[in-house]
Formats: sequence, structure tokens, C-alpha cells
Amino acid sequence: MEEEIREQKEFLGLILDSMPAGVMVIDAKTHRIENVNLEAVAMIGESPDEVIGKSCFEIFPEIKGLCPVTAVGQEVDCAERILHRVDGSRLPVLKIVKRLKTKSGEKLIETFIDLTERKKLEEQLYRLSVTDYLTQAYNRRYFTEVLEREIERTKRTNRPFSLIMLDIDHFKNVNDRFGHAAGDLVLKSLVNLIKNRIRQTDCLARWGGEEFVILLPDTHVQEAAGLAEELREQLSLMEIPVVSRVTASFGVTGYCSGDTLDTLLMRADQMLYAAKASGRNCVRFSEKCPEN
Repeated sequence: MEEEIREQKEFLGLILDSMPAGVMVIDAKTHRIENVNLEAVAMIGESPDEVIGKSCFEIFPEIKGLCPVTAVGQEVDCAERILHRVDGSRLPVLKIVKRLKTKSGEKLIETFIDLTERKKLEEQLYRLSVTDYLTQAYNRRYFTEVLEREIERTKRTNRPFSLIMLDIDHFKNVNDRFGHAAGDLVLKSLVNLIKNRIRQTDCLARWGGEEFVILLPDTHVQEAAGLAEELREQLSLMEIPVVSRVTASFGVTGYCSGDTLDTLLMRADQMLYAAKASGRNCVRFSEKCPEN
């Protein structure tokens, strides 16, 4: 009989250790850890001897949310948590806790499911949803959302921001003469140039075709015009394989009281048109706000 019980325990232990998720058995009253499987200790970064017998709050002192504290009558608790490992790394997990009644008292069965790969996939899908596939600049939809938030922020804080709208000069000629692959290289080269110059708080998006727009928070229009001139000069001097050199025209405007997304973009577009009308390869900006 004892041999059968021992074999059964060993078999259950093998099943527990074969599970692709971390599992802990915790006393519901004392929160002492009574058993763990190999995946759980691997995720924590401790050995079984260093975990069994300790309070759950000793193992996870930095975040009580990892210790199962289910309400009375609540049989299952499920939530996403961040597990702080012994080596200092952080592991996103799905924590599932089930309350069980046994002869020796209530137990909490806590299961950790590693969400690392799922989080990576979610991040990849998110990046695809907000970026332009070719240039890796943000896309128009995302930029519109960011600009709307920036307008609301400025209404609350009265802090300035500016827009730069730019268009590659004679881009159709580049495609016609050198091919679309060369045209794609020009677009990507321009985006890389801009990304290497702007701040992390700025937002660069492909507005359409060869047209791009840059949002510059906490930036007055004169400063934005200075940046546009710097970008214009750098682009005109940049050697691009096959194509050699290209230029771009820039329109710049700043936020004015009462502006909407449409009025801002329209004014930036008007300044871009003014740059085109002035012979291209130049910067034009609206220094004064329109009268209401």
C-alpha cells in the first residue's frame, strides 16, 4: 500500500514537472509554499529547496499581486502580472489561482503561464498597425491620433507645438528615370535622415506617397523652421546610390489658439505649397496666427 502511494506521488510529481507552466501549491491560511514544479522554480530563478516552506510574500516581496489573495468564496482568480526574477529580469505572466478544499485545509493552486512570446507578437502586430511598411515611419492614421492628443494637451497646458510638412521634389521623375526600387531607397533614406535628427518625443509619419509630416511638441514655429532648414540642407547634400541627390520642400506651422486638426494640417499644407511655388528646395513657415 505504501509502495503504491509512493509510486502515485512520484507519478503525480512527474505530471506536475512536465507541465509547460509554473505551478505552486500554497497554504491558503499561512501562504506558505508547499510544493512547486520545475517550471515554476525556473521562472523564479530559485531552486525548489529555496522556495518550499517560504511565504509567498518572501518569494515575491516586490509585488503582492503575485501572491494569491482570493476573496472568500472566490474559486478562481486570473490576472496578468510581472514576475521579478532573482537575476533582476522581468517576466510577463498570466497568473491563475484556484482555491481547493482538502482534508489538511484550503490550498491555493497558483499557475504561471509565460507570456513573453505572446507579448512579443502583440508588440509586432501593434508596430505593423501604426507604421508604414516601406519606410518604418508612423502611418497617417497613427499620426492623426497623436496630433489630436497633442492638441488636447496644448489646450490644457498652453505649451507650444509645431508641424513640419515636407515633400520630395520631382519624385515622379526619380521613379520614371531610375525605377521604383530607387524611389523606395530615396524614401527610406529620407526617413533615416530625419529619425537621426529628431527627438524621441517627436513623431514622424508618412502622410502619403512622397509626403511626410513631423510633429514637434514643446517647439515654437521659429525653432521648427530652423530644424526644417537643417533637414533640407542635409538632404540636398546626401548621396543616395543610383539616384545621387534629391531635394525637398518644407512647410512649417505652429499651433494657434482655436486650431483643430484640419486647420493645422491645412496651414502646414499651404506653407508647403508656398515652398513649391517659390521654386522648391526651400522652407516656408507661418509665423503669425490667422485672425479669427
